[in-house]
Amino acid sequence: MHCPRLPGSLVLLFAIGLTTNNTSASLLGDENLPVVLTPARLKQNRTEVPASVSVIDRDMIIASGLREIPELFRLIPGTSVGARDGYNYVVSYHGSNYRDSRRMQVLIDGRSVYQAGLATVDWTDIPISIEDIQRIEVVRGPATASYGANAFLGVINIITRHPADSEKLIMSARRGTEDSEDYRISHAGEYADGFYKITVNSRKDNGFDSNKDGGERIDSKSVKLINSRYEKQLSESINGSFGFGYKKGWTNDDPSDIDTIIPRSDNVDYYFSGKLDWDFSPFHTQSLRVDFSSQDQETKLLVAIPPAGFNLNDNPNPLVFADADEDIAINRKDIDFQDSYIWSEKFQTIAGFHLKQSRVSSETYYDGTIDNHSYQLFFNGELKITEKITLNGGGSYEYEENNGKNFSPRITLHYHISPDHSFRAIYSEAIRTPDLLETSAKWQYTGRNIRPSTNNNTTAKFYFTAEGNPDLKPERIKSKEIGYYGNFRHYNLQWDVKLFDDKLDRLISKSIALFSFDPTNENELSQRGIETEVDFRPNHKWLFHFSYAYIDAQSDVYQELSFTPTSAGSTLLSYSFTPSLQLSISQYYARPIGTDLNKFSRSDIRLAKRFRLGHSRIEVAYTAQYRHDNDTELLANNIYDNKLRQWLSLSVQF
Repeated sequence: MHCPRLPGSLVLLFAIGLTTNNTSASLLGDENLPVVLTPARLKQNRTEVPASVSVIDRDMIIASGLREIPELFRLIPGTSVGARDGYNYVVSYHGSNYRDSRRMQVLIDGRSVYQAGLATVDWTDIPISIEDIQRIEVVRGPATASYGANAFLGVINIITRHPADSEKLIMSARRGTEDSEDYRISHAGEYADGFYKITVNSRKDNGFDSNKDGGERIDSKSVKLINSRYEKQLSESINGSFGFGYKKGWTNDDPSDIDTIIPRSDNVDYYFSGKLDWDFSPFHTQSLRVDFSSQDQETKLLVAIPPAGFNLNDNPNPLVFADADEDIAINRKDIDFQDSYIWSEKFQTIAGFHLKQSRVSSETYYDGTIDNHSYQLFFNGELKITEKITLNGGGSYEYEENNGKNFSPRITLHYHISPDHSFRAIYSEAIRTPDLLETSAKWQYTGRNIRPSTNNNTTAKFYFTAEGNPDLKPERIKSKEIGYYGNFRHYNLQWDVKLFDDKLDRLISKSIALFSFDPTNENELSQRGIETEVDFRPNHKWLFHFSYAYIDAQSDVYQELSFTPTSAGSTLLSYSFTPSLQLSISQYYARPIGTDLNKFSRSDIRLAKRFRLGHSRIEVAYTAQYRHDNDTELLANNIYDNKLRQWLSLSVQF
């Protein structure tokens, strides 16, 4: 089925464009226009970026009242969000496979949090809190041309608050449904002619309440983290930025078929990050960043199976017990360099390279330690052919040890009706390289302390094994889109519309499970549709944000359709009655989504009151979420017993 009324939509867009004023832009752009950084790694007006892009700013984050970072992406058109369990989410632009966040690149201040060892983004392991975020830029479409393999469906760039713009000292607490408890202390100040910020945060809750059989759903979590950021102007032309984060936590999960205890995973994550920016002139800049990140997960299991499962055929007992684990350690090192140059009023470029080393260690998944290296060269150029027509072209050449070399191009043509309004036509290609588990797994459990035992055989390998497929090729997407972006300054209104036609092939769709592990490049997916986004802020009291997406997805493989709702949308409305009293209402809708093709329909409300007490500012906020449907969330076992979930928060700022 094709998206309805596409020709009429195009006519409407063209008519709106013809009614706008025609003015010229300066060499460095009009700073009154909304500016984004992520799509081409350049600071560009939204009328010029070579991609569809959305922005979640701090006002939207506060008004939403959301507790979990992944839920913010329900505000982005075409983005699917689902809680896989109580301690982790899946986020994917245009959905596709629900099993993991495998096809999105996620950055925090430019540092990738994509875990190469399992090719996923674990949102629980990100060592920041939602209050740390200043804004989020989402590239809605393939971005391998700028960010290399795995920016397959898009890029999420989370930009944290600058220390100079943060409160000197703020303490907050939140408690509510599912025994959730959140505590946070943040301090910012000046040191050695620079600005610093330190945040300490803890979060915990009990996750979903019950499963489809009516039993208790076990998926609780507890997270404690600390992060810091230091910014300093090292010289007249050099700025330094340095960051560190540490997170420790645990999650509980339902026992699987062979477990007899509740599996508990203990996680430790940390990162170091450093970046230098050189501003040689208003026309020439360079940057160099170095990142190191590590994730260590320990998961202990108590296994009960027949002795034959461990090849212990001489053991006469009907069942034996054994200790096993799913421990895994992942780390990555990144070096990224880029050079931006404005050659003339009509031509500017950005080019650079990215080096990455990934290492993963696990006796269970890899029978040891393996490494992988990748090297990327990228380039993007913007040429103003005429006053109204701009051409963007670029690409990424990448070599990875396990997957060879690949080239991903992107070309964009803009027609500028005025500096505030433009049409865009984009063609891009992107890849997702198979992860180390898909290509190099040697998956086998080792049982220790086997009991009861015979002949002192207390250690043995599990009978079932699984191996990766070293012949896998990268997943591939070819994307075509046309769109319009308009900034109606007199009304403080922005409007974006996108029509798209994407073809995905060589997809690796099968679930990753020991008893059915067979990764292949057999599957294809086509997606076409329309999405739109409106942001309207007539004055400082009002905030209105609306998004909607229609997606017609076609595939012979159910897994590639399970996370793509045909129709999805969101609305966020906020009003400040006074500078100290704010009411926000939001609505989220998606259907069908999840393994049971469910509907997701929820309304949120947030009421916040601020007042002064001496030299302190205090805010008390009430947030509630109400599900309008009786469906589970994403998976059949994810059930909240009550449709209404509530939180009360208190923050004190000094």
